[in-house]
Amino acid sequence: MTAREDKARLAALVAKCKGELGEVAPSRKTGDSLASTLGGELALEWRMIVLRSAIAAPPDGDAVRELYGELVDRYRDDPAALAIIKPVGAEIRKLEAAGELPSTMVARSKRRPTKH
Repeated sequence: MTAREDKARLAALVAKCKGELGEVAPSRKTGDSLASTLGGELALEWRMIVLRSAIAAPPDGDAVRELYGELVDRYRDDPAALAIIKPVGAEIRKLEAAGELPSTMVARSKRRPTKH
């Protein structure tokens, strides 16, 4: 397949799954592969839909936090992407506090030292 065809396939998955989060699970392997290959805004949109799907129906107790942590790690050097991702973190914390999502601690990769 060409990059154009791959982009069209991922765009179609994004559109389908955005409207029906239940379609994410059966599309996950293909969508994740295309997102990894293509990158860019469409890949971020796919990954956010995967996170939203996990929030709506958590497959296990730490899946939401794992997905969120992976997104933050992946996009840590992209302020525009983090501006999209971080509000979902606040939403996750609210849902955890309300008891609607399991509250978990997920070990993440080493963080870079902050500059003072």
